[in-house]
Amino acid sequence: MIKRIKFLFLRLRLRKELKNSNRKIKIVPKKKLSVGLLIDSKFDLNDSFIQKLAMNLELSKDRFDITVYNNNNFKTFNVNLISIEDVGLFGKLPLGINKFLNRRFDLLFNLHYNNPLLSLLSSLSKSNFRIGLIQADKRLNDLIINLSPENLKFIDESVKYLNIIFKK
Repeated sequence: MIKRIKFLFLRLRLRKELKNSNRKIKIVPKKKLSVGLLIDSKFDLNDSFIQKLAMNLELSKDRFDITVYNNNNFKTFNVNLISIEDVGLFGKLPLGINKFLNRRFDLLFNLHYNNPLLSLLSSLSKSNFRIGLIQADKRLNDLIINLSPENLKFIDESVKYLNIIFKK
């Protein structure tokens, strides 16, 4: 019952954030990208996913900041773990997530469907360009990929479009 109340307040806060959003897309040189990832643990993603993404984007692994909802499948990467239990009754976010929210990302991968907590984090993040999944709220993302992140072609497709956008 308490989880439902928390999710309700998160959805209300997300709706307000999206309504008041005046975010503009800013493109930076690809070599200087900082990348954030918001990952739902429903996807079976691990270190190899981030390593392949880093390799395809031609970035070092220290350029990535990862926040995972519920379960952590990552062994070699430092990951922020968040769950609904960390959220206050009226949707107050934990202080530990502020480091992620205050960091400016050139690129943010929203690897979740309609998770209200991860959607709110995405909306509150200081990201210049967002990539998301087709099933997620369209207002959150600048580029929408119609593949599951577990699909082997997901990274290739994402990088293909990013190279066009960021003019490799």
